[in-house]
Amino acid sequence: MSESTCTDAHDCGAHADDHVHGDGCGHEAVQHGDHVDYVVDGHLHHPHGDHCDDHGPATAAA
Repeated sequence: MSESTCTDAHDCGAHADDHVHGDGCGHEAVQHGDHVDYVVDGHLHHPHGDHCDDHGPATAAA
């Protein structure tokens, strides 16, 4: 999945709809290209306007 793909229909159900990602939100922040994503239930969430985009599975670096 591209870093810039908007997936506004994504609803993983792993947190409340009003959850806000950021410092102290409870999800690990990871650099993903030119932005920061958050690891949620095994995949990368990217805050984007009023939703989170799904930026694909979170995989550990070797």
